[in-house]
Amino acid sequence: MINAADSSVVLKYIFFTVIAAVFSSAASPVIITGKQLPKLLGKPVNSLRVLDLKGNAVPFQIDQVTPSGEYVLSDGDRPNTHEARMEFGEKDEVVFLWDDADLYSDNHPPQKYSGEFAVLSRGENKRAVIILSDNSIPLSKKRYIEYDHSKQRITTPYYYADFGRDRFHFVKAGIMDPQTNKYVGLTNELRVEILLRAAWGLIPVRYSEDNIVCLVRRYKAGPIRLIRMGDFYLDLGMGMKGSKAAVNQICYPQLVEVPVNINLPVRFRTFFSQAYIEMTPVLREEASSFKFSAADRSFTFPIAGDKIDTLHSAIVNDKFFTVSNNSLGYGWLLSTNMNPAHLAGSGFVMRRPSNRRGGIAECGFRLAVRDVPKGSYRINNKVFFSPGLDDRSRIFVKVL
Repeated sequence: MINAADSSVVLKYIFFTVIAAVFSSAASPVIITGKQLPKLLGKPVNSLRVLDLKGNAVPFQIDQVTPSGEYVLSDGDRPNTHEARMEFGEKDEVVFLWDDADLYSDNHPPQKYSGEFAVLSRGENKRAVIILSDNSIPLSKKRYIEYDHSKQRITTPYYYADFGRDRFHFVKAGIMDPQTNKYVGLTNELRVEILLRAAWGLIPVRYSEDNIVCLVRRYKAGPIRLIRMGDFYLDLGMGMKGSKAAVNQICYPQLVEVPVNINLPVRFRTFFSQAYIEMTPVLREEASSFKFSAADRSFTFPIAGDKIDTLHSAIVNDKFFTVSNNSLGYGWLLSTNMNPAHLAGSGFVMRRPSNRRGGIAECGFRLAVRDVPKGSYRINNKVFFSPGLDDRSRIFVKVL
């Protein structure tokens, strides 16, 4: 099943950081680009395979990336499969899960393979896979992602989420309880509030998740991840739309990620003295025994306790918070390249829901911005689902 290379093995120590913070080891995604796999560049995409060290097929997917950085997505009303190529390229991504790779020890060096031998490191733990071109090897039939676009629902072994129509945010989400093998419906909709203070702070302008529109134009549901691309804009009312942007939502078995790039053509204070966005999932009664915690800030509040309607001041960038009962729950990590000096007024939010929302509490964060210089900025939100809490160790890849 594995063809030996005639030539001797040349060690190519290429270190890359996989672009993914992780929540638990089992379902952590491993992303390897074509640039990291030079032997496979130019090979037919449909011939590539990922194997464990015993030669068994590993569940994986290949997502092609266009020269402009867009994923090639095959489904939806505006697919871009016309930009697909038959050959594997430098920007294309091979994606699989950490736990599907075999345990590996440096005491057992790789044999001579016709493909690439990739060693994955996380702290002292190591795993390895073989990536090669051989379309005679059957593909794995295992899938971790199921997606019904007509219902806007994703289900995985760890969570389910129902997304709103013409939205990226969810309207309901649940977490798998391994004890009962059933989902626990933990949250209702994601509450979003955007406040802009114009005219030297005298005029507040507010928007909610109802004003955030994201038309999903195309998507691709593979066995390892779902990628949805949407046209994103703010509905300003009276038929007006804010600036449009293309946004990707990437869903893994245990992780939902939405990276957003923002361009400020002028300094922020030219129009606004301050702005903030709050994102606070609305928790259901099932979360009454859970706690809202931010280990980086050393605080913990019972969801059903009296520490409600509170803003816990903090620069929330790269500060992880969880809603959990120590065995089930979810975590959220926001990261941005904005200067912390411009994020004063940020913090973690815990409040009572309004009557129209129901639920027992809203727990999340406020990202406040002040006087941000013009330029390009990145904001990335990652929501992680149990089991396991707050394991953000990175995975490194070495190709031999």
